Amino acid sequence: MSKPIVIESVSHWNSTLRAAKEQNKPIVVDFYATWCGPCKLASQYSNGVFLKVDVDKLQAIAQKYQIRAMPTFYVIRESGPVDSLQGADPRGLAAMVAKHASAPALPADAEKAKSEGNAAFANGDYARAVEHYSRAIELAPKSAVLYGNRALAYIKLIKSPDVPKEERQKLRPKAIQDAQRATTLDERWAKGWVRMGEAMILAGDEEGNEGVAEHLRAEGRKVTLEGALEALENAVGLGEGKVKAAQKMLEEVRAQLRAL
Repeated sequence: MSKPIVIESVSHWNSTLRAAKEQNKPIVVDFYATWCGPCKLASQYSNGVFLKVDVDKLQAIAQKYQIRAMPTFYVIRESGPVDSLQGADPRGLAAMVAKHASAPALPADAEKAKSEGNAAFANGDYARAVEHYSRAIELAPKSAVLYGNRALAYIKLIKSPDVPKEERQKLRPKAIQDAQRATTLDERWAKGWVRMGEAMILAGDEEGNEGVAEHLRAEGRKVTLEGALEALENAVGLGEGKVKAAQKMLEEVRAQLRAL
């Protein structure tokens, strides 16, 4: 989630570090005290695990890392601490987190395929964009962005009147699957949740429900809209007001649910 994990005990600290190291993710730790002013972590970075440790409550951990001032920030990798920052320095903290917790770069071939997909998408050739993104995914199967990009290309094709209806129906579950994969790989990526919301809205629209028995359509639409609502609420919360499209769609989905 978007908020740092507040460590409650030494055992909680040990289990959280162990889980993060197993995922090969950098761990950013904010050592603070309740009497210290508010200390915010840069939680928008997806490739890191963010922890908060109250030095008064967990003195054993504070002593191990020789904490002398608050706030103190540490970056920990499998080998142990690799970077630190002492004092309230927002710019320094942002630079440190960006250095260690930015998403890893794609392999060169995958980056090339992604760029080709972006170019095709910009030209409105969404089918070709899907081809390029699919090749990039084969080369980098753990990239949330690639799945999100392909989901959006599917969504554009679903909305296109030039695509046969039978094909549009086949694309709906593909868009949901890619959005689900994107949000699983990076649950803090707001745009991934936007893609999920968009895909769920399309799954529950009139055309998407054509294959559903008529007496079940209303309930099916309600379920998909509720799924879209949850996804878009995640997007708005994680995007901190920066994802304008999510807020607009969220309001529309709420209105549609009220009308059911």
